Amino acid sequence: MPGAAVAAVAATGTVYIASDSTAQTYNSRYYPQAGWGQKLSSFLSSNIVVANHAIGGRSSRSFIEQGRLAAIHQVIRAGDYLFVQFGHNDATVGNPERYTSPADYKEYLRNDYIRATRARGATPVVVTPVSRRSYNASTGKFNVSFPAYVDAAKAVAREEGAPLVDLAAASRGYLDGVGIEGSKGIFLWLAAGQYPNFPNGVQDNTHFQERGAVEMAWLVSRAVAGLGLPISGEVVPGVR
Repeated sequence: MPGAAVAAVAATGTVYIASDSTAQTYNSRYYPQAGWGQKLSSFLSSNIVVANHAIGGRSSRSFIEQGRLAAIHQVIRAGDYLFVQFGHNDATVGNPERYTSPADYKEYLRNDYIRATRARGATPVVVTPVSRRSYNASTGKFNVSFPAYVDAAKAVAREEGAPLVDLAAASRGYLDGVGIEGSKGIFLWLAAGQYPNFPNGVQDNTHFQERGAVEMAWLVSRAVAGLGLPISGEVVPGVR
C-alpha cells in the first residue's frame, strides 16, 4: 500500500559535529584516547553518516573564527544535523584565543550555530558540555562542570526551540553510578607501560579512553532517541 511504503522510508542524512577534544576523532597514535564523536556512528543506523569536525582546543568562538563552522555550512544540507558541544575551552579565562564569556557563548550558539544552520535547512542540536572527572570527595558525587555554560546552552536551546541533549547531566549521572575509582576507567587514566602511546602513563580528568568515549556516545544516542526528530528513529536499540 502507498501509505505503508511511505511509513517504511527511513530517515537519512549526515550528522555534523562541531566540538572540541572531548568529541574529537583520534588516530591510532593516540590509542586508547578517543572522543565521543568518533564512536557515535556505532549507535546510529547505516542510514546516518557522521562527519566529525570536532578538534581539540577550540571554543565556540575560535571554531567560528578559524572557518571551521563555515566549512560545515558549505556542505550541510536540508535533512542534515549539526550537533554542537562547546564549553571546556570557552571557560579557559587565561587563554584569550579560547576564552568566551558565557554571555557571548550563548549568542554564538544562537546566531552562528542554531539560526545559521536552520537557514540552510538543517537541524541544530545543542549538546551541553560533557562532565570532567571533578567530584566532591566528601559525598562521592560528581560536580557540574562548567555550570555557567551548561545553563547558557540550556537557556538558548529553550529560547530558540532547538533540540537539546543534556550531556552534562547524563554524563554526571553515569559517573555517579560508576563511582570515583571506577571513573578512572572512563577517563584517560593509564598506568606507565600500559599502552605504548603513553609509556609514562597519564592522569587526565578531561579526556576519555575508548571505553569512556563509547559510554558518552551511548548517552548521546539515548538522548537523541527521545528528541522526536527523524533521526530519533535511526538510533540503534539495545545496549553498548
